[in-house]
Amino acid sequence: MKHMKKAAVAVFLLGQALSGAASAASVTLTGDTVDYTFDDELLGLFGTPTLVGDTLSFTPVEFQAESLNGAGIDLTNNTVNVQVTAHSGYNFSSVDMTERGDYMLLGGGSSANVAGQVRVFDVANPLSDVTTAIAPDAPLDVISSGGTTNWSASNSTDISSWTDAQTVNVTWQNLLIGETNAGSSMAFVDKKYGGLTVATAPIPEAETYAMMLAGLGLIGWQVSRRRGLTTKA
Repeated sequence: MKHMKKAAVAVFLLGQALSGAASAASVTLTGDTVDYTFDDELLGLFGTPTLVGDTLSFTPVEFQAESLNGAGIDLTNNTVNVQVTAHSGYNFSSVDMTERGDYMLLGGGSSANVAGQVRVFDVANPLSDVTTAIAPDAPLDVISSGGTTNWSASNSTDISSWTDAQTVNVTWQNLLIGETNAGSSMAFVDKKYGGLTVATAPIPEAETYAMMLAGLGLIGWQVSRRRGLTTKA
């Protein structure tokens, strides 16, 4: 009887483990020209995104760094990975990132900053790899008189030359830094929004190429004819 109970418990625990693994399966959101795929258990401080058009939007809640009264540096770091697949008939153009948040500096010796990077590589050809740094659009250096100050950052990675790429991996790393080195001071910075847009361009159809070549041929013929007429004159 004891062995049967132990077996039943083992089966139950195995079922729970498998259920947990299933719930952590990847999620795919379908946009206008691309699909975004990510693991919903690995989003961390970025939070669960929503998709409108081809823009994946994150609205973090507790993504922040804070240092008080000379406590030194407080650094919060988080990374999210997203795979992006272009729909049939489209090529990738660029990977564009934008983010916004608030910060507050009080007292001397306080500072805040936002940093990180966006890394993009072709899943089928990892040697096609581009990394671009993230930096705020303006320094976070306003000493507060009682309220927070907005900050923003943007980043664009050109991948228009990757005409054979069908799926790319985007790694988005963020660092928020608050530092104080004196008493009666505070440095606070948080991230409230992050937007990821993978831009695409339609692949010209064969008929379009034929029309372009015919047009170029006609232009060449007209130029040649005009030169001939000019020479005769």
